[in-house]
Amino acid sequence: MEWKEHVAWIAPILATVAAGLVVYYGAALARNRSLRNIVLGFFVAAFATAAAAGIFGALITKAAPLH
Repeated sequence: MEWKEHVAWIAPILATVAAGLVVYYGAALARNRSLRNIVLGFFVAAFATAAAAGIFGALITKAAPLH
């Protein structure tokens, strides 16, 4: 259960990294494909970690619900 909470903390960090790169590089993202793929990778990883934490949370709640 604690693992799920720790993984969930990674999602906003990855999304902030992606946003910071967009702000820093700005229009250069339109010209540089590899940089654009890196930013997209960080953003997709943020959603993937959030989805993993959500799935594990749902499974934990189903297995051991609070009454």
